[in-house]
Amino acid sequence: MMRAMESPTQGGRELVANVGGAPRWEAQPWRLQLQDARAREHRVARSVLVAALLAEGFTAEAEVAGFAGALEDRASLSIGQVLRFVDGLRVRMALACTDDEVLQLAYLRRNAEELAERMIDWANAGRLPA
Repeated sequence: MMRAMESPTQGGRELVANVGGAPRWEAQPWRLQLQDARAREHRVARSVLVAALLAEGFTAEAEVAGFAGALEDRASLSIGQVLRFVDGLRVRMALACTDDEVLQLAYLRRNAEELAERMIDWANAGRLPA
């Protein structure tokens, strides 16, 4: 089932696909909190981001930051890459054959969502590493 839902953006509204009743990332309340939309694709050095996450005790997020979006760019990472990674995990979860696979992917997805939230918070506060 494919529906569209409206989500506010800077300068207007955009339609966001809602596949199978699952809300899309753009429709999530925390996603709308990114104050500067350009920050979504601002790339930061992956190693610097991982070190900053580890320094603040965010071990699970640091682990995900080490490989999320690596197919796009091995040296750097952006919020957009993390969100695309999470969307890919959602597809993989739908295709998983065993409960164990689903649970592993769900755990990874949750950690990737938390990484995206942390990066958004840091971007809004001007703390996202360069």
